[in-house]
Amino acid sequence: MDRDGDVGALATWRTTDPGEAEAAVAAAYHVPNRLVLNSTDQSRFHMQLDEVRIASSSVGLLSFGAEARVLTGATSGFHVNLTLAGRAAGAGDGGPVQTAGAGEGLVYEPGAVTEASWFRGCRVLTLLLSRRAVERELESLLGHSVRAPLRPSPKATTDGLARALAPTVHLARMQLARPSPPAVLTTVARHLEALLVDSFLLEHPHSYRDEIDRAARTPTQTPVQRAAHLLEERPEHPWTTAALAQEVHLGVRALQQGFRRHYDCPPMTYLRRVRLRRTHEVLAAAIPGESTVQEVALRHGILHLGRFSVTYRKEYGESPSVTLARPEF
Repeated sequence: MDRDGDVGALATWRTTDPGEAEAAVAAAYHVPNRLVLNSTDQSRFHMQLDEVRIASSSVGLLSFGAEARVLTGATSGFHVNLTLAGRAAGAGDGGPVQTAGAGEGLVYEPGAVTEASWFRGCRVLTLLLSRRAVERELESLLGHSVRAPLRPSPKATTDGLARALAPTVHLARMQLARPSPPAVLTTVARHLEALLVDSFLLEHPHSYRDEIDRAARTPTQTPVQRAAHLLEERPEHPWTTAALAQEVHLGVRALQQGFRRHYDCPPMTYLRRVRLRRTHEVLAAAIPGESTVQEVALRHGILHLGRFSVTYRKEYGESPSVTLARPEF
């Protein structure tokens, strides 16, 4: 097996030995794998793999020459196989088999164990997108931290991800064909990775696409406004100023100053006001006998009932129990 190239630049592997091919795939993508060849097609086997690291992600060109089945263990990132020629098929974690002709692709989420079939003449451009880079950009697009794993659709179509990736993939393929000096590659790598990740998040169907689209239609909010929105949206959450600042990617001091400037109070005072208002609304609308003051207060994150009652009376001129007992007309 021949291997050339430095880490961070271009690496190439050429071999007719299946065992060496398995080792090459493992070295390029840091994933255990097993290669199974069609017994009547072994004489055609000639693996070619060119791979380049793009910041924390990687792009590669891979072909086997012969019909092959590839079983891989769990990868650490989002794995995209775009078929450039021929036809491929694959499934992740025992799911339904998807096929991809030229211009289409197959997508696997981090941790997926995959089984792929590469038919004779198949040539694939492989993308291994760093999970951290994808989630970091996703949080930037959403304006808040990711609270559940991103689940991508298993198929990339010619009018979706494959089309969107075309310009960026062209740049990556140029790097594969004519590698830049490491110093130049380092300068452009993060930009190129960001383009790949943005194309993936904005064009490929996944579990956060609708929320991204809604965020794109919403006027841009400042981090302080996003923080206030979070307190309005989830007043029952056990917020602290530090946790809220982290959620909107802002320093604690900057968050406090921003709240004083926009809302004339610290973040936690704003939160107490939200909880008080929401509790009043629920108590006023509740049917007497079906709820208790304690239940409604706890549901909105209020733990100190004595202090709550004093503040409530000052704000609304009566105790919470009186509001609850009053029938709604």
